[in-house]
Amino acid sequence: MLAAAVLGLVVNLGTRETRVDSGHTENVQVVSEPSPGSPPVASLTEFPRSELGTALTDLCTSDSKQSDDKEWTAEEIQVATEALNELIQNISDRLSVSSSTEHLHLAALLEDESTSRIELLDRAISQSPNDAFLLWRAVQICTEEKDATACDLADWERRLLIIDGQNSESWLRVAANRYKAGEIDAALEAMRHAATAAETRIYWTETIEMAERGLAAAGSNYSFRERAAMAFGFAATKLPKYSDFTAMCKEQSLRSADWAYTCLGYGELAENQGKTVIGVSIGRSMQILALEALGEEDKLAAVEARQQSSRQEWLEGIGKNHVATERLMFSNPAVFSAYLAAVRTHGEVVARAYLTDETSRLLREQPELACQP
Repeated sequence: MLAAAVLGLVVNLGTRETRVDSGHTENVQVVSEPSPGSPPVASLTEFPRSELGTALTDLCTSDSKQSDDKEWTAEEIQVATEALNELIQNISDRLSVSSSTEHLHLAALLEDESTSRIELLDRAISQSPNDAFLLWRAVQICTEEKDATACDLADWERRLLIIDGQNSESWLRVAANRYKAGEIDAALEAMRHAATAAETRIYWTETIEMAERGLAAAGSNYSFRERAAMAFGFAATKLPKYSDFTAMCKEQSLRSADWAYTCLGYGELAENQGKTVIGVSIGRSMQILALEALGEEDKLAAVEARQQSSRQEWLEGIGKNHVATERLMFSNPAVFSAYLAAVRTHGEVVARAYLTDETSRLLREQPELACQP
């Protein structure tokens, strides 16, 4: 859905300046009952109610909405993709001349050419050598370089583990790198750290916020709503390469009980500490492949049941409320920041449920904010 939203924005690049108020209204459907399992309101930072009310009003009167169920033709997708790639490169070029570490960091993420990408990272790290987010991203990018000598991966890994050694995902990436290099014992030792780390963090919200700020700083004439939606879509393309981790654990768990139990431990940690839906799901997947190797059928069945139940609840939740919820998420800076703060603290599932519940609560108190059919 986010990809479609980004495509829609890009397809309409040339129409922004000529839009007129059509007076179009839409009946936005928001659930009126609290979401099951939502934490009490007091346990979360409240969404700014005045801005949420403004967002609801804008949602009803906006003439720039697109159907999230639109069927895209091959020609439209090609046009949108080409325009998006051109936009990304233009933004990278603009940010690459900045003296800001964050701008150089984002420019490197956007840059398509390998040498330029690494040069940008080198510049950024030289300016901010203790930036955990930057080092984490640098290691991810360096790992995917075809030329193993393109960047100083060993140095960046060393720096990352010093600064971000409490993060299971930093150790997990290093473990996969060691495994790829044929250093099996070193990979297992890194996995042990990953399985006992204090937090599990893939810098999801930080990537989104950086992308939105970068779009604004690059001088684009997009509205905040458009920048926020594009930032989400961009961040979704920069997730960790989870297949490296699952393949490593699957292969080694079949050969070694030590590996199986270590991968199981990481999976349990990721399920309990992860803040993103995909990260938690990967945690359960790691448990499943480890338990299969260990022959722990009862525990395996329990994890598989949790995985299926969580997927079904998530799909049902976004199927019912995703249109209104995501438009509210992108509506204005205050709501956007509050949502991302909730994700960082409580995770995506709770944050979305809380935004939906807060919206429903506000509509019950102020029914005049609801869209009229």
